[in-house]
Amino acid sequence: SNPYNIAEAVKESDLVIGAVLIPGAKAPKLVTEEMIQSMEPGSVVVDIAIDQGGIFETTDRITTHDNPTYEKHGVVHYAVANMPGAVPRTSTLALTNVTVPYAVQIANKGYKEACLGNSALLKGINTLDGYVTFEAVAEAHGVEYKGAKELLEAETVSC
Repeated sequence: SNPYNIAEAVKESDLVIGAVLIPGAKAPKLVTEEMIQSMEPGSVVVDIAIDQGGIFETTDRITTHDNPTYEKHGVVHYAVANMPGAVPRTSTLALTNVTVPYAVQIANKGYKEACLGNSALLKGINTLDGYVTFEAVAEAHGVEYKGAKELLEAETVSC
């Protein structure tokens, strides 16, 4: 999309959900304060990207499950980090259901063979043998990047 289309959509909406994820980077501020001011009083914005800085210029704080909203320019802002924490049992079961198969692969094959044989596991490695293996994170923090596959295939990887 583009700023004009976003502005038009925001102005016409009673609810805007911001859910932009750029792995390893801050979320872009796609909705300006001016766009928020164009919304009808009582409208709601939900900033799911708050863990990465949020996409709304007016999301100036992280809220909690105990105090989940605040109002700015007549618009209700919901900016709870870790939203699944509101339903801990359900979210834990969901997370467990998707992660246990990976843990089983690692247990059966060892981490090196499991990661080299499964692209999802390989992509899940963030640090290895003293290196950051996620390029965007390495760049954001000014540290050296080395690819996980390259490190796993080398004989020098230590446990």
